[in-house]
Amino acid sequence: MLTEQIRNLSSGITTTIGKTIGKTGLSPNFFTFLVLVFGIIAAFFIYFGSLQWAVLFIMLSGLLDGIDGAVAKANNKETKFGALFDSVTDKITEISWYIALGFLYYLFWPPATMAISFFMLSSYISKHAKAVGGKSGGGIMERKERLILIIIGLVVINWMIYILYLIAFLSFITCLQRFFKNYKILKEIK
Repeated sequence: MLTEQIRNLSSGITTTIGKTIGKTGLSPNFFTFLVLVFGIIAAFFIYFGSLQWAVLFIMLSGLLDGIDGAVAKANNKETKFGALFDSVTDKITEISWYIALGFLYYLFWPPATMAISFFMLSSYISKHAKAVGGKSGGGIMERKERLILIIIGLVVINWMIYILYLIAFLSFITCLQRFFKNYKILKEIK
């Protein structure tokens, strides 16, 4: 499947970069902080209609989001706080992009709020399932796929409303996938 190939390619690239950057001694949390900074800058560019700059900063934010974890793994610096910081940063940046899109053009509000709701629900299902003995992650629409679609929508802004509805719909499908996958796992656990 194409999305799996994209995930494997990006994972290989970020792991190589993570090992190289990890030798500098910089903290993985430093890169997570840069994800947040570049993500918020991207939201401001969306809000002001500078979509080319928004694409650049979303791409930088997305690249650094892969690098922070790779640096942590390559240097055995994975921490529970780092995982929390990474997760919260991902949510803040992505939500800021949807809100900025809603301010950019009022017709983007309904699908943007639906996209926020369903991707947050899929994240909640994943985290809660893992906490009670299930499995986290999986599904058709994860963060990397959403970022790619948002970038496409910013490049071809006339497609954005359809892309936002697509993200919302596929995130809803991901909620169902994660819920029923964990239903099968957790019904066996007493």
